[in-house]
Amino acid sequence: MKAYIVSLGCPKNLTDTEEIMSKLASEGYRFTNNPSEAELILVNTCAFLQSAKKEAIDTIRELAQWKRKGKCEYLIAAGCLPQRYKHEIPKLLPEVDAFIGTPRKFESSAYRLPSTRIKATPPWFAYVKIAEGCNNRCAYCIVPAIRGPLRIRLMKDILNEVKLLAATGVKEIIYVAQDTAAYPNFPALLQKTARIKGVRWIRILYAHPAHVTDKLIEVIAKEKKIVKYLDLPIQHCHDKILKLMRRRYERPALENLIAKIRRRIPRIALRTSVIVGFPGEGEAEFEALLAFIKKVKFDRLGVFTYSQEPGTPASKMRGQVSEQKKQQRFHRLMRAQSRICRGSNKKMIGTTLATIIERSVRHGFIGRTFRDAPDIDGTVFVRSTKSLSPGELVSVRIIGARTYDLIGCLT
Repeated sequence: MKAYIVSLGCPKNLTDTEEIMSKLASEGYRFTNNPSEAELILVNTCAFLQSAKKEAIDTIRELAQWKRKGKCEYLIAAGCLPQRYKHEIPKLLPEVDAFIGTPRKFESSAYRLPSTRIKATPPWFAYVKIAEGCNNRCAYCIVPAIRGPLRIRLMKDILNEVKLLAATGVKEIIYVAQDTAAYPNFPALLQKTARIKGVRWIRILYAHPAHVTDKLIEVIAKEKKIVKYLDLPIQHCHDKILKLMRRRYERPALENLIAKIRRRIPRIALRTSVIVGFPGEGEAEFEALLAFIKKVKFDRLGVFTYSQEPGTPASKMRGQVSEQKKQQRFHRLMRAQSRICRGSNKKMIGTTLATIIERSVRHGFIGRTFRDAPDIDGTVFVRSTKSLSPGELVSVRIIGARTYDLIGCLT
């Protein structure tokens, strides 16, 4: 039996897809990249935003054609979409044979990964989920309703998975969760991960600012294997909006945290994400956010327009912002950030950066430095006549800069 798998949404969702694939492999399924060959087609969906819901439904409907003209016997929708819309989706998608909600992982010490570990990422990096669910309950976020409260994975299980991955050639471990910094004794987990043979880079995504401690900062600074990169989603900087968002910090705390991180780790690349057009955000609040971004100069920035998600407290708030204003604010922020990124990249010229090679292109290779997470950040074009292998770590001297990407040559 052959299976065709589609994973939508974020890296956290991808770890669930890998687990589904691992279970299917243990039952004898083989995987194909051609849906026309598959007896089973499964879409692991995202439903965090209305745009993600639409993408999931469109993808499922498109793949349903293979039930008519291909070999598909079972079409399955899994993940957040059926979990969030468990009553509506079966009527909306009658062509689907089965609906599977989000996995209730890490609820007890009995949880174990499948013995067969299938990866959906390239051989040299892997996402490892350390917790499930979230207790933050931000006003705009539907995740707690879909994924439930925070559930912690046993540290020994995490480390065993990392050892298994390292033994198969994985060099970069990327820790993910709805809030990685909420993991109890996260610094100790990072220290123990750094002791595992074969691991070269450790990267942290999704660290809520309220949970980034002095101890965590110190461990990132000291451990050589932890890349000097931190994903720190602030969402906004204006105290009024932060309070409405239920983010549990104010601007002075943010400024102090960022200053502390940069003082202790001068070379760190800071990524953040912000939401524009949140209910109650007027011109003054947006201008404060724009000025903050220009002042702080994050190395990486993701900007999202607020999505009015049914079932969240923010969806019922007064002061909803028009789509036109959201788009205007989005583009103003992105223009400002492009100038920041261009200036930051120019400062890299003349430096030498460890770079992981990802693929070959004409006249060279494409790689990532420690400053870049897969798929969301920039890349380095490495000029080289020497043969390099994907996954190889090399030293690259930066000789040119674009807005988001770098140009380099082997040292």
